[in-house]
Amino acid sequence: MSAVPQLVSVVIPTRDGADTLPELVAALARQRTRFDVEVIAIDSGSRDATREILCAAGVGVHEIAPGDFDHGETRNAAITLATGDPIVLLTQDAVPQGEGFLEALVAPFTDPEVVAVYGRQIPRADCDAVTRRQLEAAPTGRDEAARAQCPPGSLATMQPAQRLHLCTFDNVCSALRREFWRDHPFPRSDFGEDVAFGRSVIEAGLAIAYTPAAAVVHSHRRSLGYEFRRTRLCHRRLHELFELETLPHAAGVARATLANWRRDLPWVWRHAPPGAERARQLLRIAALSFVSPLAQHLGSRDARRGTTS
Repeated sequence: MSAVPQLVSVVIPTRDGADTLPELVAALARQRTRFDVEVIAIDSGSRDATREILCAAGVGVHEIAPGDFDHGETRNAAITLATGDPIVLLTQDAVPQGEGFLEALVAPFTDPEVVAVYGRQIPRADCDAVTRRQLEAAPTGRDEAARAQCPPGSLATMQPAQRLHLCTFDNVCSALRREFWRDHPFPRSDFGEDVAFGRSVIEAGLAIAYTPAAAVVHSHRRSLGYEFRRTRLCHRRLHELFELETLPHAAGVARATLANWRRDLPWVWRHAPPGAERARQLLRIAALSFVSPLAQHLGSRDARRGTTS
């Protein structure tokens, strides 16, 4: 794809996204591009004003039953409905920054070996201190552009962490070539369909590009219960895909909890706003310092046993 595309499709899975979708669709409407843009949403049973917001913005909305949602297959269905190439994927709470976001996200496709691109994620203003630090240190928070590729067959010879690093791909803000997707659609998955797709790119000897010039504002304030379930599911999937185990033994959970307290509690004290907000963040990180290691251990254990969490 050396020439400028004629049409780029933006695909957004939605459900009860009325809080963030107005910002998202307004940001897409402000894009300055050399190509046409179509926006398609695939909604799984919204009960708020999601559909009204999308229709008012001229977004094509396709509906599925809530029970039919799957992270991989729902995105595949939406891409099938789209007509552009490349395909941009966003989550409903990822707000593009700047009028050149779409141009920047598809620019790496001028390299013929790049078949997948992902962009930068910037924490929201209300993000807590530790989550902000983690997001800014993550692969999706880097300042420098990156490109991942290796010869076919070599991924299997690498250590699990290195495999994950090479295959990193994130559908919060991503783009892909239709031709490669047609032969390698997203797998049916309750989590991690994006990194599984990234693995298929790297195994084919092709390239994934990261471009910080295409940025979205995206972060969450999640409950401890949600964080536990999500982290456990994540680490089950990482073991299945890459044999990655961050805490294979139960004894490591206690050591990791203590290490987290020593690192994170002082960080929150220094960087969180004073008063009630600082107290809230200190209590949350004190609990999360145990919840996260426990979920990591249980997730990889689930994968070894072939069970679901």
